Amino acid sequence: MLITVIRTILIYFFTITSLRMLGKRQIGELEPSELVVTIIISEVAAAPIQDSALPIIPNLIAMALLLILEVILSFGAYKSLKIRKLFFGRPSIFFKNGTINQKEMEKQRFNLNDLMETVRNTGATSLSEVEYIIMETNGNVSIIPKSDQRPVSLSDLGMPAPKAPTLSYVIIDNGNTNTTSLRLLGFNEEWLKKQLQKHHIKSARDVFCMTASADGETVILPKSREKRGK
Repeated sequence: MLITVIRTILIYFFTITSLRMLGKRQIGELEPSELVVTIIISEVAAAPIQDSALPIIPNLIAMALLLILEVILSFGAYKSLKIRKLFFGRPSIFFKNGTINQKEMEKQRFNLNDLMETVRNTGATSLSEVEYIIMETNGNVSIIPKSDQRPVSLSDLGMPAPKAPTLSYVIIDNGNTNTTSLRLLGFNEEWLKKQLQKHHIKSARDVFCMTASADGETVILPKSREKRGK
């Protein structure tokens, strides 16, 4: 039993590490090669857990090899357009300038119902509101509306652009201070202490969430009284 637990923990962390190295895409956004590697790694990882008689080292080697192959392929695609086109394909234009590319839709097995559903999902009601419909290499479909259908911007109205927004970072997460975020913003522990004192908070342990931006704007949400009392 102990051997099974150890093998499961080892496979678990090795699999998580492997998938993390593949990137942060969601399953629906994976390229074909990435999806294949993900599926195979899951199958290889499950085998030694289901059968404790199987040696674990060959499976770890197989997973590592799959990961190396995927990294090599991704790097090759990054450097070479030919490799990128061969293994990842190219975007497919289904609709352009009022014309449907029926041949490309048939090639990708994308029917008219799929096309209209995608259009409606963007809030449009008709192809007359759309300039381009493109299937990306990861299978997602992009809709580019006509210029008179896109949202009105401030530049369209001749108005000056507002001040660029500043990104907020989590400084305190459930009582834990994120020193990395502090450094990124150019702040220190003394600054944090002063901010808490302004809100009559004694310690970071009493804060559930605190965010801050580079311009010094902060949001502090204390823990509930029940949580503080524990």
